Amino acid sequence: MRRVRLISGSCVRAILLAALAPGLVASSLGASVFALRTTQAPTGAPPSVWDGVFTTDQAERGRRLFLANCAECHGDNLEGGEGKALTGDQFWADWKESTVGELLTFVRTNMPFSEDGSKKGTLPPSTYVDIVTHILKTNGFPEGVQELTPASSLGVRVIRREGPGELPASTLAKVVGCLVPQGAGGTWRLVMGTRPTRASSTGRTPDRDVALGDREYDLKFVLTSLTRLVGHRVAVTGLLIGEGGVNGLNVSSVDSVTDTCN
Repeated sequence: MRRVRLISGSCVRAILLAALAPGLVASSLGASVFALRTTQAPTGAPPSVWDGVFTTDQAERGRRLFLANCAECHGDNLEGGEGKALTGDQFWADWKESTVGELLTFVRTNMPFSEDGSKKGTLPPSTYVDIVTHILKTNGFPEGVQELTPASSLGVRVIRREGPGELPASTLAKVVGCLVPQGAGGTWRLVMGTRPTRASSTGRTPDRDVALGDREYDLKFVLTSLTRLVGHRVAVTGLLIGEGGVNGLNVSSVDSVTDTCN
């Protein structure tokens, strides 16, 4: 694989934590059935944060653990302080269209913060899971009847209630498509592009095998010639300019995937 490294005009924002909240209480048989249904995604659809992926008791444990380990930087109510806010617009900017598993991985790998990095990853594994459920509950996602675990967090989508949407502007994202010659204005362009995914996402389909799409992207701030990659299937990483990259990408790298585009 040939790689061309490019220089981005922007620096990548640091990513932090997550969100979810109010829920369901099952007391009678009818309520239990209702709660059970809310923990299940529609048939054939991957699970999401709206399917009740943690319990009320677990989120309460997470609240206490958050106050003891995280509130000093992120605020008692996750409103932010020395560290990022973990609710509202900031949560969606950092975690929309990612997964709870990716959120959990980030938290347990990077937190608690310390200047020398000596504290990150030092809490018990169950503590990180419970703290994530508190973040989810605080952001309004519903409780369910099963506790969240590292295994159950995998693939649980962080999406708006109405369903999947576009990644926010300035998200570090990746797209795959076909590189075409520069246009009249000298801008490189990607055609047959895929929907952007977060560059930090894991478990994605290999770039060689992913189905190409129908999107087109202007590749901005490219300071190295891409002539030898014209006609290739390429993977492009960069900051989205506009929601979903509607105005292009501020490119940080271009990788040749195959020397033909199909």
